[in-house]
Amino acid sequence: MAKINVLPSEVYNYIAAGEVVERPASVVKELVENSIDAGATFIEIEIVGGGIESIRVTDNGSGIEEEQMATAFLPHATSKIKEAKDLDNIFTLGFRGEALASIAAVSKVEMISKPKKQETAFKIQIEAGKILAKQQCSGKDGTQVKVDDLFFCVPARKKFLKKDKSEEQEVTNLVSRFILAHPEISFTYIADSKTILSSSGSSLKEAMFSVYGKSSIEETLEVNLEKPPYKISGFVGRPSYSKPNRTYQTLIINGRYVINQTVISAVTNAFGEMLMKRKYPFFILNLSLPAESVDVNVHPNKLDVRFENSSRVYTLVFEAVARALSSMDYVSSATDNELDEILKTEMESASSLSDVRITEVKPAPKIDKAGVNLNPFSFNPSNMSEKEKHETKETIMDAMENNAYSGVKDGFGLGSKLLERLANTNNKDTDSSNYTIDKKVSQQNFDLEKTIKKVGKVFNTYLIVEVDDDIFFIDQHAAHERILYEKFKREYDSKQIVIQPLLFPYVLSLNSLESGILSQNIPVMKTLGFDVEEFGKNTFKVNAVPALVSEINFDSFFSEFLSDSKNIAKKSSELIQDYLMQHSCKSAIKGGNDLTDSEINHLYQEMSKEKIALFCPHGRPIAIRLSRSELEKWFKRIV
Repeated sequence: MAKINVLPSEVYNYIAAGEVVERPASVVKELVENSIDAGATFIEIEIVGGGIESIRVTDNGSGIEEEQMATAFLPHATSKIKEAKDLDNIFTLGFRGEALASIAAVSKVEMISKPKKQETAFKIQIEAGKILAKQQCSGKDGTQVKVDDLFFCVPARKKFLKKDKSEEQEVTNLVSRFILAHPEISFTYIADSKTILSSSGSSLKEAMFSVYGKSSIEETLEVNLEKPPYKISGFVGRPSYSKPNRTYQTLIINGRYVINQTVISAVTNAFGEMLMKRKYPFFILNLSLPAESVDVNVHPNKLDVRFENSSRVYTLVFEAVARALSSMDYVSSATDNELDEILKTEMESASSLSDVRITEVKPAPKIDKAGVNLNPFSFNPSNMSEKEKHETKETIMDAMENNAYSGVKDGFGLGSKLLERLANTNNKDTDSSNYTIDKKVSQQNFDLEKTIKKVGKVFNTYLIVEVDDDIFFIDQHAAHERILYEKFKREYDSKQIVIQPLLFPYVLSLNSLESGILSQNIPVMKTLGFDVEEFGKNTFKVNAVPALVSEINFDSFFSEFLSDSKNIAKKSSELIQDYLMQHSCKSAIKGGNDLTDSEINHLYQEMSKEKIALFCPHGRPIAIRLSRSELEKWFKRIV
């Protein structure tokens, strides 16, 4: 048996540093978190060479007393907790006592600190975990930590770092999260002598402006919902402001930036079919909940958390985002002067008025017993382990069973007829917390001819209607596509599927693994409208398919169908939904088609009676609004 050794301090510090200090951004994270915990209202971060050459973090926090400076760099030394029970009530960002010791073990560190009650500042210098000097010096109240030559004593680690610019980008992304997570703190971030980010510490809107620019203010909706002891606030982007990846998603829990799939799924599902394929919602959400109901001690990097009641968190987030979306003006304006007003008033919060009067409450979604789910709440997370997928799906199912969505306004536009919705856009509902049915509106007999004036069309693509003091441009293809999609989907959801026999059966040859998967799931295929039967060893014959998707490419369909053997029902339903979108798009009136008056009138009649969202199935807007006041501003009639 090999001899058991007690590792020397420099070795176990290197090991600890491998978990805590992965790259320059990790160092910045730990130092900034210490500054925030110290009560700083101003934090400056400066890096050189992507942070590999130098990192300096300066704050005006409480500082460290002279006799405590050396202790701060010992392993497992922290001022945040004292005993085990404190782990159940953590509100500080740091608490593990590993950061400074780990950083000092693999770099050259200089700390200057001065508490307010201390007359002078003191400086301590450490290299590769060893204290070189400690002396009195000049300095302001607060703490400055300078980290030079990261991983100089661990060349094997240093060679795996990315190029300077790539490491700088990681730090930039991290600092932006801090700015958004703590808008009350003034941040300055400098890279290679150039100021990259700067915030004044006045408000979240100002923080958003400093990180993402003015479009983030113009294109977002305020989120605010409190169900004691839980509370959620922040902003979520309009569907038109969706992004190609998840890097624009910021979740803060009790002041800590984290990544959590339960919350991400809740936000995504709240958007439902508003998002285009492969687009992700923009959000900055701050979730406050009791410290004992969330475990932040999952991993040394503290980016992952676990909830005591994931279902409750999911429900809160879903409802908060759904309410924000329901207050949205579903008809985008051609121009928007709200941003100018916000900037003039130094980013003060503008009131959020709903331009859409909602007439029905959206019912709680249902999961089909067979596992087929084509509603807007379908579970489709990416980059998750099988365990995470299972846990998150269980959370969603619990929330659904508990009627998590009852009382939420029809923010998805599926409870209102298109032209009726346009006619009601001027009826603003200023009380965003009142999510009830407007019985007066819902009982009105909508008169298309009296309410909407049909002006004409332009470019053989856009229909023009006038409603009171607004002009609407309606994309004829997008509107017709949505109408057809809802008809197709309604037929599919009601299980009234018309089956189309194939003139020549499609024969499918598979390997033994695929054959076993398909053989076990023939009953599922039948519920989807496919007539599939075995046709010899590892061979199957498709005799009929749903009429709605009769033009599918069988090779690609079954290839995708069989690619996820653990979730056949969900996978196939998603494929069906994709084909419904494609079918409605192909069947719809095209942009550029010169419609006759009778064809236009027929389309108007369809829009007046079909309940559809004001987005096509791919997420594009159906209608754009131009107000009379904006038009008169263009012609200088008003200023």
